[in-house]
Order: sequence, then structure tokens, then C-alpha cells
Amino acid sequence: MTPFKRKALRVYSKGTRTGALRRFLKWGFDPSLRVQVTRWKISPAKWTAGQMRIVILSDIHASAPFMMPRHIRKYVRRANALAPDLILLPGDFAYGVLPGFKRPSRQAVVDELTALNAPLGVYAVMGNHDWKEDEEMEDISSGPPQIARLLEAAGIPVLENKAIKISRDDGDFWLAGLGDQRAFKKDGEMIGSDDLPGTMAQIGDDECPAIMMAHEPDGFVDMDEKIALTISGHTHGGQMTFFGKVLGVPSKYGTRYAYGHVHEDQGDLIVTSGLGCAVFPLRLGVVPEIGVVELS
Repeated sequence: MTPFKRKALRVYSKGTRTGALRRFLKWGFDPSLRVQVTRWKISPAKWTAGQMRIVILSDIHASAPFMMPRHIRKYVRRANALAPDLILLPGDFAYGVLPGFKRPSRQAVVDELTALNAPLGVYAVMGNHDWKEDEEMEDISSGPPQIARLLEAAGIPVLENKAIKISRDDGDFWLAGLGDQRAFKKDGEMIGSDDLPGTMAQIGDDECPAIMMAHEPDGFVDMDEKIALTISGHTHGGQMTFFGKVLGVPSKYGTRYAYGHVHEDQGDLIVTSGLGCAVFPLRLGVVPEIGVVELS
């Protein structure tokens, strides 16, 4: 008997048919059964606005079989239970997997996200799949994507190259959102909707620190010195590994910004592995997560 069959038999023998199948899927295949909460406690040198808890739900990629509205509802409840001060949604809400898999409507996805609750608000940016898979846009370069319009209508602001100032007792801060860096293709080249200089121009000259939300982490290389923390998704942490080696990261910097907390001269970056999957509904060695950043 092969090691794989022996493992499957042991899993099956531990409980009922349903329970054994669930453990087997969790061990090998079903990402929705092993979503974890990952916490980072960081004290960026530029952060002067006191303690704050940020919860991150990134790369939802709503599609069957592992990211339907009922799954999103569960993650929303878990996010609210973490008592966040602020909730950030760094893009790629809808789809991402091959078209052969069932896809819930964008409205159904937004309806679940409206239950998110944080005293300082819930904010979003768009991801590359939110742009390129929007079949209702006649000219994809014109925007905004449908999911952005639905989020705004539901009361979740989309910070498309926009910065706002948020007031709190422990100290005010700026929250900025960058347009997607791989929004659409033109003449065979990926073009972004991002405008970092225009976004930074909206941040005042006061002493308040700033947080930047950007779907892709590659923009961190050129991040402005005013930004205390950049929060990104997009990479899925590689999504699949083989004997500990990441098989591929959608970044021109390879594994430099693949996952986790990165500190460089320009500041601090958090890259979450996110919740969903791209291309195929499968993760291998990269656990999906709800991210929590404890700032101090």
C-alpha cells in the first residue's frame, strides 16, 4: 500500500464518514477548511498614532467550490469577532479561477461584505482581476470596474488613487489607496490605473502618519517616505509550494515581496496570502488567511 493510501485509510478510520472526509480534504485539498488568522505585531518608525488593530481580507476570488457567499459570510463573522479598529480589503473580490467553475454574482459578494464592521470604517481597493474579468465594461481602460461601483453603493469606499484623513483619540492618520498596477493590457503590455504621485499629493504636510493600501506589493519599492505602512495582497503567498519551494509569484521581484512582513529603507510592508485562489481552486503548502496587523 502506498503512503498516500495508508494516510487516507488512517484519516477515514478516525471518525464518521463525513468527519473523515472533512479531515482528509483539510489535510490535502480544500482551502476553505483551513483558513487561519495570522497576526503581525509591528512598530513602524513612522507610526505615531498609537495602538490600532487592522484586519485584512484580501484576494477573495469568489468562485466555486471554496469561495461561495456562504464561505464569505463565515469569514466576515470571523473578521468582526477580531474586534478590528479598521478593516481593509486589498482587492481581487470576484473570480480569478478558470471560467468553467461556478461564479456567484458580484452583487452577492458585496452583500456579504456589507456585514463587516469596524469603528474606523471598511475600505477597499481594486485588484487586477477586478479589472480584467469585468465583462460589462466596453472599454476596460475607462473604469471603474463593476465591483467598485457596487461596493461604493453599499457604503464601502473604494480608494482609487485617493487619500483620506481619519480622526481618532490616539492620533489622526491618513489612509491612502493605490489604483491597481496591472489593470488592463494595451499593445501587449500590462498598464496600471495607479497614480502614486497624485495619491501622495492629497496627503497634507501635517505630522500625521499614513497607511497605503495597494493590491500588488511591487509598488512598495517606490513608496513615498510619508508612508508608515503599506498593506498588500495579490501574491497569495505563492499559492502553491513544492517541498518548501514557491512555484511562482506574480511579481517582477520574485519572492522578495511574496509574503509576510518586509522592512526596507522606505518603510514597512505587510503582504497577506489572502483567502481565495487564482487560476485553479487549489492551494498547496500555503494556508489561506485573515490578516491582523497590530500597530503600535
